[in-house]
Amino acid sequence: MNPLTMREEANALTCCAFRNGYIEELHAGKHSKLLEKPGLSRITDDEMKKLMIAASAKLAELLAMKEKEPEKYWKLILFVHKNYSARWEK
Repeated sequence: MNPLTMREEANALTCCAFRNGYIEELHAGKHSKLLEKPGLSRITDDEMKKLMIAASAKLAELLAMKEKEPEKYWKLILFVHKNYSARWEK
């Protein structure tokens, strides 16, 4: 039933779990010159924790959907792949 490669599916899952999640709030902030200094942290511990918890929860939701509602899962994953992650590295 899966018309995508494993990497294409992983890219779509990453898009759902990270790209369209809490990281968008962090990314939407204003630019800072501090971001240009490689040795400085860009995300606080609390932000990293929130990011990982949100991404893990979204992945769990998607994996449950894949198991319980495979048609709905593949419809979503194919939509995300086509519209957002098709040009990502494979």
